[in-house]
Order: sequence, then structure tokens, then C-alpha cells
Amino acid sequence: MKIKPVLLWIVLSIFSVHTTALAQKQKPVKATIVETKTGFQLLRNGKPYFIKGAGGTNYIDRLKNYGGNSIRTWSTAGAGKTLDEAHKLGLTVTLGLRVGVERHGFDYNDPKAVAEQLERLRKEVIEFKDHPALLAWGIGNELNLHYSNPKVWDAVNEIADMIHSVDPNHLVTTMLAGINKKEIDLIKAKCPSLDLIAVQVYGGLASVPQQIREAGWEKAYIVTEWGPTGHWEGPQTPWKASIEETSSEKAAVYKSRYEASIAKDKNCLGSYVFLWGQKQERTPTWYGLFTEKGEESEVVDVMQYLWTGKYPKNRAPHIESALLAGKKATDHVVLTPGQEYTAEAFVTDPNNDKLTARWELLHESTDLKEGGDRENRPDVIGDLVHPLAENKATITAPTTPGAYRLFVYVSDPYNKVATANIPFFVGNPLNAATAAPIADKQRFASQPSWSDEFDYKGLPDPKKWSYDVGSQNNGWGNNELQYYTDANAKNAYVDNGVLKITAIKEQKDGLNYTSARLVSKGKGDFLYGRFEARAKAPHGVGTWPAVWMLPTDWKYGGWPSSGEIDIMEHVGYDPDVVHISVHTKAYHHSIGTQKTATKKISKASDEFHTYRIDWTPEYMKGFVDDIELFHFDNEKTGHEAWPFDQKFHWILNLAIGGFWGGHKGVDDSAFPAVMEVDYVRVYDYIP
Repeated sequence: MKIKPVLLWIVLSIFSVHTTALAQKQKPVKATIVETKTGFQLLRNGKPYFIKGAGGTNYIDRLKNYGGNSIRTWSTAGAGKTLDEAHKLGLTVTLGLRVGVERHGFDYNDPKAVAEQLERLRKEVIEFKDHPALLAWGIGNELNLHYSNPKVWDAVNEIADMIHSVDPNHLVTTMLAGINKKEIDLIKAKCPSLDLIAVQVYGGLASVPQQIREAGWEKAYIVTEWGPTGHWEGPQTPWKASIEETSSEKAAVYKSRYEASIAKDKNCLGSYVFLWGQKQERTPTWYGLFTEKGEESEVVDVMQYLWTGKYPKNRAPHIESALLAGKKATDHVVLTPGQEYTAEAFVTDPNNDKLTARWELLHESTDLKEGGDRENRPDVIGDLVHPLAENKATITAPTTPGAYRLFVYVSDPYNKVATANIPFFVGNPLNAATAAPIADKQRFASQPSWSDEFDYKGLPDPKKWSYDVGSQNNGWGNNELQYYTDANAKNAYVDNGVLKITAIKEQKDGLNYTSARLVSKGKGDFLYGRFEARAKAPHGVGTWPAVWMLPTDWKYGGWPSSGEIDIMEHVGYDPDVVHISVHTKAYHHSIGTQKTATKKISKASDEFHTYRIDWTPEYMKGFVDDIELFHFDNEKTGHEAWPFDQKFHWILNLAIGGFWGGHKGVDDSAFPAVMEVDYVRVYDYIP
């Protein structure tokens, strides 16, 4: 069949337009930084571009409508869709690259793991480098949070070099938790391939320009996370519940801090407000600019003003205060179990819209993480809160003592909302440490079924403890520098109600130190239960004490297939920071998937602290001084993720050096170094 000339022209024209569109879709837009007389400027396609961005991929059509121009992600998961949607709206993307972090177990001394990570990232960069919505690459997120190995910055620079070699069109940065001269000096020395740095600051945002300069950074930077006063920065109740600002208080500090820093500093190329969406982090409302229902708080109005110079016509409700039993959150509200109280929210609406309130009562969150790691939302408690009017409700205090939080959401008819919450304690807050996990306490016996109180004198009880004997020369350990002795009073001795495991600087089997590693294998083997130890870590760089557990029969094969439970680990070069972890075939540090939690505590080496694991068939929970900081669920996907259906036994040891403990060498002046244990106890699990 012969095609008529006009028809042929139409077909060719359509094909040409389609081909051009595809070509444009894959054509990168170059981003550069130039120095000006007053600072630095970001150019995109040769034109000035100031980042008015937000972290997150939700509601990006609203972000565009409200004057924003960019979004930031934390990984390349779903990046194709995110980039396409951003491009349709005329937005850019700073695309995050997921990089292993030390607090999750990634080892930057492992060249194989570092090389594999680099190759994975190379593939990700190649896949997305030519997308026209791409603005910059973000290497990792807060790699400096609770880290110790400066080799991470060598890896960052290697990643930046790789990106520049395959993608000459986009900027490369890394996101830092706060501003610290030590890290800035390391980055200046080790990461010359970074185009700029990115900082993440909350309560201290207004002082960022000064801090950046005082730290010695004289180049461009962006702020990739900023927002309300952080949960670690504001006031707390006596039972350690952080007090959250109301949505209106947040709006005020977002505005004042932005205008004092990001808007003024000529070295700042823009920012990404946190969070353009919603998440559970300490509370369901702390960091999100939206509720779970997608309602917009007063902070969204402020962002529209900061980006465009104009507020929206319909403004969010403004909350002056919230009271429970006539008290504000800062009054540290304590209620009597079962008694009825009144709650009030004092809210006005700039547009005089009709307002409706909803109330929600939650347990205080115990799934507390760091660095933005995922947290589980606390359970809702029903039938105890009853609305009285648009701004009032009655609440019957729960009968179970413990920590709770009352939330109020006051909405207009146009998807705008004001939020506030009040933490409160039922019963005596002096009992907070024991009252908080009441529900779980019912799952464990009240008296220990196995324990060592160390209420005797001499070598550890041979009916309960044996010894792992030897060293790395025997083919086990983590490149540690000690020889573990057998029933030697110099290294393991009980006196004055305390077990003392002592590391001594002395020659043994070609090693320079001796120490002890006590095991309960064959004398104390357990499946499920509450495992608790009260201990004091040693002083000294190079020490690596641990209270932990290993499988007795290695049901699923060698490490890590059969699992490991770390109740407490501490490394001497990072004093007062303790770690709780589990290792399995699916989740372990060698592949960067370790499940761990870290907490800075007071005087870990000068005072005794209580370390605990609650182990049931459904979950593993970790506590320090009865405060939960670790949670690992049985995903029910098999033994590769959950090998914890077999017996484990105790291990108490003090290692010297090693892959982790020896990161910063060994200080010989610290010896003899002593780990003290007041007791170890096991409480039976009650199904």
C-alpha cells in the first residue's frame, strides 16, 4: 500500500517529536558551582539556581505549587519513578546513594566490602546519571554519626571520584550530622573530589553560617535536613520523655531559623526542609509537615512564604497551647490510675473556619533509634478519651502505671491542621524505669531461674562458668591481641560481690596481653527469656569488653548462620557509648546489614549500668538501664533472618585490640584494665 505524501509527513513528524522527547528525557542538565564576589552560586544549565527543597517524595505536586523546586532522597530505591515525576513538575532531585554506616556494622577496614559497595554504587550512578531532573548525588547519610574509622572518608572520596568519572554533569556531596571541626578537617584532607558539603542541623540552624566558618569550611554548602527542635535538644520529663513543640511553635522556629541562616548566607546554595511527608520518629508528628491523613500544618504555610514571599489564602489553624489536667507538657503531668481528667486545646483560625478536634492516646514510644532509622508507631489506647466540645475532651487515666502521650489534631475543612501532644505519667514517675515495660514483664518470671550474683570470693563458680582458652593463633577471634587464660585468678576473680575480668600487659603464646573469656556453655544454656547483666566497662583505648551470647549447638552452621546476641559491647576509644546487636546470615556487619542500636550513657566506665535482652519467639528487645533502644522482630522468613529458635549461652570477656576495638591502637598505660560484673540473671519466658 502506498502512503500519501501528506500522511507520510504526519507519521514522520509524530515519530520525530516522539524521538526528540525521548532524547530530551535522557539528556542531562549540567550543574556547576561558581565563586562570586560575595560567596558562591549554583548554576543549572548556566542559570542561577537556589535550592528551595524538601526531603521526601510525598506530595511533590504540592511542593511545586507552594514554590519549592527540588526534592531530596536517601537512596535510589524507586529513583526512576521519582525522577520522572519530578521532571514532569519541573523539579530537580538530589539523589541519595545508600552507603554502609559503622553504627549498622559496616566495616571500612574490609577492602572487599568497600569494593563491592563501590561497584554497586557505580551501577546506580550509571543508571540515572543522564536523567534531566538530576541535580546532585548525596553519598550516604550522616556517616559521621557514632563513627570511629576515618577510612570512611577515603571511601567517600573514592565514590566521588567514581561519580565524576562516569557523570561529569552533576554535583557530588555527602550529608553530615551537625558541624564538627574534626570531620571538616578530615573531609578537607581526604575528600578533595567532593564539590560541596551538606549539613543536617535542627535547633542550631541559625548559627550554621558561623559554625561552618569556625570549622574552617570556606566553600559552598547546602543544608539537607533542617526542621523543628530535635527530640535530643529540647526539654524532657523526669521519666525521659522528650517534649515536642506544637505545630505553631514549630512554624515560628522554622521561619526565624531559616531567615537567620539559609536565606542570608551567600555560601549556602539552598536547603531541603525535613520532612515533606510523615513518619514515626519519637512521635507520629515530630518531624513531618503533614499528618498521616495528609493534612498540612502551619509549617507548610511558612515554607510557602519562605519560598515565594506570600502566605496561602487559606491558613492553617494556630494553636496557642494544650493542657491536660490544667497543666502544660513542661509542667510534667502525672496522673492517678483510673481517674478522669479534662484536656483542652486553645486554637484559633486565621480564616475563621469551623474547626474540629480529634484526640488520640498512645503509649510512650520505646522503639527509639538514631539517625532517622525506622521506628515503630506505639499502640493506640482506645475508649479512654471522650470529646466534650470542639476543643475539650475527658480522659480516663490508664490503670496500668507507665508513660503515655495524649495527642490532639485540630482541623479546618480544607485539609489544614494544628497539632500538639502532652507526655504524661500514670502512677509514680520515680518508678518509670520499671513501669514502662509492664506489658512485657508479664511475659517473664519475676524471679531468676539461673544467675550468678558473685557473692563469694575466688575463681568464678566452676558449676556455672568455663573458659574459652587461646588466641588468634588458635584460629578464632577478631584479630584480637590477647591470650585468654584458663582459670587464672590474675584474669578472672570474684571479690566484694563483683566479678573482675582483668586484661594484663604480659607475654603469652606470642601475644602481648592476657585476659579472660568466661562461657556458660553446658552449664547455662537457654532458649528464650530475659537476660540481664549489671556491669562496668573498663577505661582505656584498645579495650573491647562484651556481654553476649552464642548458640550452643550451632544448629544452622558456623557464624553468622546460627546467630549471635550482643547484650553489651563497648570500645575504649569511644567512651560512654554502648552497643546492642544481633547477627544472622541475613543481617550482619560483613554485608552491611547488621541490626544494632547505639546509646551514649553517662560514666559507662565509672558506674555500673544494667544491660538486658528480652528474647521471645516473636522478637528481641534490648535495654540499657531499663530504657528500650533495640528492637528486632522475627520476620518469620526462615533461619537466615531468625536463627533464634535454639539454645544460646552466656559469654563475658574483655578483648584487646581487634578489628573494632583496635581502630585507634592500644594505650598501654591503661593496663591492667578491668571489666566488672555485679551479676548476671536469667528470667524464664512465659508463653
